Amino acid sequence: MSELTNRASYLKGLADGLNLDTEKAEGKLINELINLVCDMSDELEALDDEQAFVADKIDEIEDVIEIMGDEIYADDCDCDDEDLYTIVCDKCGAEIDFTDEDIDDIVTGDFVCPDCGEVIELDFDECDCGCDCGCDCE
Repeated sequence: MSELTNRASYLKGLADGLNLDTEKAEGKLINELINLVCDMSDELEALDDEQAFVADKIDEIEDVIEIMGDEIYADDCDCDDEDLYTIVCDKCGAEIDFTDEDIDDIVTGDFVCPDCGEVIELDFDECDCGCDCGCDCE
């Protein structure tokens, strides 16, 4: 936009250099046309600045909307946020990863080894540690 402003200023300088008689009709007309061109140039530059500002704000809003959309519509299975545990199947030796949500299935006997189909059962009553922890393993 500065090119348009520069050209308008150049025209105004040319007109000033001509020492136009603004008392005559031709001089008044030329002077008013040059003033109009300068005003239009200034207005267009202001509109360009405002448009750039609005475009920047729209970009910021789009970024915020994208972040919000990612938060709202994220996959329900975000395993990075959950604790992950691993157990070994007694029958086939497969290592099976599970989360807190799977513990209820394991406790009720509904958790099946994906490799061999064996129901995974955990015995919470016995301790094989062989220490003085107060358990009934001795």
